Amino acid sequence: MKFFTVVLPALVIALVVVILFPVAGRAASGNDFDSVVSAVEHRYSAHAQRIPMMGLVSFCAHIATKGGVKGMKVAEFDNLPAARESGDLEELVRQSLGPNWQPFVVDHARNGDDSVIYVQPDGGSMRMMIADFDHGELDLVRVEVNGDRLSHWVHDPEGSAKKHDYGKSEGETD
Repeated sequence: MKFFTVVLPALVIALVVVILFPVAGRAASGNDFDSVVSAVEHRYSAHAQRIPMMGLVSFCAHIATKGGVKGMKVAEFDNLPAARESGDLEELVRQSLGPNWQPFVVDHARNGDDSVIYVQPDGGSMRMMIADFDHGELDLVRVEVNGDRLSHWVHDPEGSAKKHDYGKSEGETD
């Protein structure tokens, strides 16, 4: 009888904690993408087009890169008006992401096209938020990549692509 009144409830609580905490952690890390999408939707009175089966695409990228890409989210906006002023998209992304994210690439073209990439180191990985506005279309991409593999690619992009090694050491095998 003691099992059902003391041990079983404790096991249920432990199981709930084990299941919910990792889910809550993942949800919190994904809020950055959702906050940028929401900010764009409110600023431009537009609705994002989510890419169907993006979870499957993200999983396949993880497998194909042998863990090099840890997660990916994409949203598209069509027929957006040009930014009211140069830097508007950059400011919107910066405010939505918060202070833990740092600008990595900022490009304002004369024709009104904007591209911004913000990064956030996270242990052994790098989170990237990419916003690209081109002729009325805005693409938002959030990707998390393995830091070691990203570093290898940055230092030798051609060699990484030719060898398809995604940052393996010389003697390392699959």
